[in-house]
Amino acid sequence: MESFNRNTIWRVHIPLLIVQITFGSLPPFSKLALKYFPPMSIVFFIVFSTALLFSTIFFLFKREEVKEKKHFAWFALFGFFGVAGNQLFYLTGVSITTAVNAGILVTTIPIFTLIVALLLRKEELNFIKIVGVLVAFSGVAFLIDFGRFQLNQNLLGDLFIMANSCFYAVYLVISKKMLRIYNSFTVITYVFIFSAFLVAPFTLGSLNTINYAAIPLEGYLSLLMVLVGGTFIPYLVVTFALQNTQSTSVAIYSYLQPIIATLLSIMIVGEPLTLKLVISAAIIIFGVSIVTFAGIFKFNKVFQRIRGIIS
Repeated sequence: MESFNRNTIWRVHIPLLIVQITFGSLPPFSKLALKYFPPMSIVFFIVFSTALLFSTIFFLFKREEVKEKKHFAWFALFGFFGVAGNQLFYLTGVSITTAVNAGILVTTIPIFTLIVALLLRKEELNFIKIVGVLVAFSGVAFLIDFGRFQLNQNLLGDLFIMANSCFYAVYLVISKKMLRIYNSFTVITYVFIFSAFLVAPFTLGSLNTINYAAIPLEGYLSLLMVLVGGTFIPYLVVTFALQNTQSTSVAIYSYLQPIIATLLSIMIVGEPLTLKLVISAAIIIFGVSIVTFAGIFKFNKVFQRIRGIIS
């Protein structure tokens, strides 16, 4: 976790807080938009409109030359994990599960980020991280009830949301490579340009199924909130934050999303707040906190003493 000082507050902590507030609005507004638009059409509108907006600003005001042709391949890879695959999984998942579930399950992003960082040897594995991973996933298991053997729609939607979290975690870790070379706006612009090409085969057909004249103003406003508040702003700001801190620090702030998403889902979509949701969210957040704040609260020393007493 980054220390708090004048520099990190404005370059890391406030941007990441903005990211989580805007990302937290995505589940309820997506759920509302899905009443009027099929999931694949929303993915199309999200990716293509954001790509157009980023590209217009970039090529008019912020143009930066790509130094090597192989870097385009990296931008395409970022687009696959960070936007294309991420959004396809997310919108499909949120269409068949609840907005509250989606808001809670995104707290697995820090855990997946840690796992990816470990696999890529960006961080070292230790006892406290193992404990945190197990605690967080026990909360996930409690929420989506892995004990059920039938793959019903709600469970399938929850698994899609988790796949979305995994893809986004991969993006957070691997995108640091190009952010050391290019301005954050350059990276996110090319990420969305390549993402537009990647999602096109899966989404273009859905545009013909929409009766645009029958959609009320509420439908278009909810779609606009998904496009601007849930996509353009958070992707722009999170890329800036990634340039100034570690990917795991960015992922830490995901634990705020269930609080924001749950409150907005209750107010906007009218979904119920159940005891199971509260308990599972608390377990997940506790597991994430063990991993991410271990250095602050000296959890490692506590567990070492406990192990020493037991042994």
